[in-house]
Amino acid sequence: MNRGSFVILFTILVVLIVGLVGYALWPAILNGMLPADSRPASIDFAHETVSDDEFDEIAKTLLEKYPERFDHIDRYRRAGIRSYEGPETCLQCHATIQIEDAKTGGIKDVNLMENLLGSVHYKFFSESHPNVWGFNGEKADNFPMGKLDRPCPKPGSFAFTAWAELVVLDNGDTLSEGCGQCHIGGQYQAPLGEILPGYRTTEAEKQAIDCLICHSAAYDMNAKEVVEDLNGRKRWTQDRSMLAAMSIVTPTSKTCLRCHQHNFGGDIYVDSLDSFFMQSQWNVGMDRPRIMHPGSKRGTPYSPSWDVHAAQDMSCIECHQTEGHLIAKGTHTTTMMANDLPEVEVSCEKCHTAEPHSADPMLADFYNMHTETVACVTCHIPVLHEDNATRRDFNHPEFEEHEGIYVYDDKEKYTDPKKGIMYVWWNGDATFLGNPIGANPNGEGLYRFYDPDYVWPEFEDFDYEQWYDETMRPIAENGRPSKLYAMKRFNGRQHIDLQNIGPFGGMYVPYNLPAYYTTGDPDLAAKKEVEKPMMGMMYGPMFKYYLMDKFMSFMMVDGWDMGAYEDVLAGEKVEPRWIPMDASLEISHGIRLEGALTCGECHAPDGVLDWEKLGYTEDEIALYSENPLE
Repeated sequence: MNRGSFVILFTILVVLIVGLVGYALWPAILNGMLPADSRPASIDFAHETVSDDEFDEIAKTLLEKYPERFDHIDRYRRAGIRSYEGPETCLQCHATIQIEDAKTGGIKDVNLMENLLGSVHYKFFSESHPNVWGFNGEKADNFPMGKLDRPCPKPGSFAFTAWAELVVLDNGDTLSEGCGQCHIGGQYQAPLGEILPGYRTTEAEKQAIDCLICHSAAYDMNAKEVVEDLNGRKRWTQDRSMLAAMSIVTPTSKTCLRCHQHNFGGDIYVDSLDSFFMQSQWNVGMDRPRIMHPGSKRGTPYSPSWDVHAAQDMSCIECHQTEGHLIAKGTHTTTMMANDLPEVEVSCEKCHTAEPHSADPMLADFYNMHTETVACVTCHIPVLHEDNATRRDFNHPEFEEHEGIYVYDDKEKYTDPKKGIMYVWWNGDATFLGNPIGANPNGEGLYRFYDPDYVWPEFEDFDYEQWYDETMRPIAENGRPSKLYAMKRFNGRQHIDLQNIGPFGGMYVPYNLPAYYTTGDPDLAAKKEVEKPMMGMMYGPMFKYYLMDKFMSFMMVDGWDMGAYEDVLAGEKVEPRWIPMDASLEISHGIRLEGALTCGECHAPDGVLDWEKLGYTEDEIALYSENPLE
């Protein structure tokens, strides 16, 4: 071999070695860029090892207490499994799984862990949002967005700062709080690495996943508490008992509601017919109980007393189609932007057809005629739960004697049509802040879905009507056909960074939850949370150029102002503000058969519909305000 060939081969070998080393070290490099308190680490979760006799006693208990015949009991018995040690135990048999393609119906084999790690339930975000539009008129697609990085005024905090918190009260009691309680990962922080380019999930992150919270019928929610490890870092505990591991099931509505009840019915409501739907309410933790928050986000419980489907014990995945751990949210959403399968529809028509009414032959044709332009939920969700939150004010917390903490003030808890429920034309698309996009099907051009109630003084001269006609009306009219939908109204007042604002809102300043709950001082809580290293990173150059500039562009703000950090840290140029316009939350649970709206409740001069706001002419209002059955 001549010297030239040797040099070429040596150079190729060096490049390959450097590439392989770089590939292997890339996750560590990315995690090294995160603050020390936000990096994943190996965690030793508590678990138990049982004897054969103890195993048999657990099996007997499960068979006596539950109607299911748990097939994993025999599987574990034959395999000699007497200890559950997290995902590594599951993967002994389930390294690959067969799933049904949601589009074609074909069956395919996939790597279970890869399927799970790609899911919204793990990542807390998705990149495909084909129905979300920025206020700048651009589609907010091919952009990582979800609970991981999308601030929300309902909890008052960010997932990447308020992950696991301990709230110590004056009497010495300690409470658990934080976004991590509703996440299947068990790390010290949200899965921040997943949002960074080229990231590969570490083995420590994989082994911290809580498989059983979704797949165990006997999972004990009392085990879900915050602990502080020897390294001084806080995390959420899990139930890795053999009782939980031996009661494996395909997820049911009751297992899903361990987390999702928090949104649907809230942390106060317990169904009188079957309290097992509210496991997270009556098993709040033994040593450091989770904080139960008043005020439901959706106000539409999924439980036998409130929903006809829950009364039939239908599971969530009977409607929300799955591809393994990828779960369809549907093509219509205003506020839950992250979606595993954004092109897969979730709709009433899949089961009930487009002509669902047949019980009353005299009225069936008349009712079925409405389904062309009126969504099912509009009539069949006639009211919201009494603990529904309509306007939440974080700036004026009130002391709750029972909990011993300060809690935001839910100024309004409207439940009825017009106040708690609003009626809008919606084609399934939404703005960046949860406003349903749509147009009156009559095409008169009178309907405007955005009409701000809280115009901020900095933008009092902004021409919202011109912006709407030029930017949003074409999107609304050129989109899918609109139907009349019932939606839940919500607004929140929270601290805002006044140097990162636009005519439609601005960047929220999150609250330090322990400080907020114990002092009732929102200014102090905002300052304290901004001191966290992740907030400094959010205002740094990596977040600016990789994420925040794009994020703010959808808010119609020209770039992310990193220079605002010092002021926000000092609590300056920060002020509590209401969102300019009420958010409209899609509601699709709490379905009633008995008690649905009747013709006269819509077709009447003083009915639930505001015909003028819906874009009807005077002649049309006179026509449609009359009850056709009278």
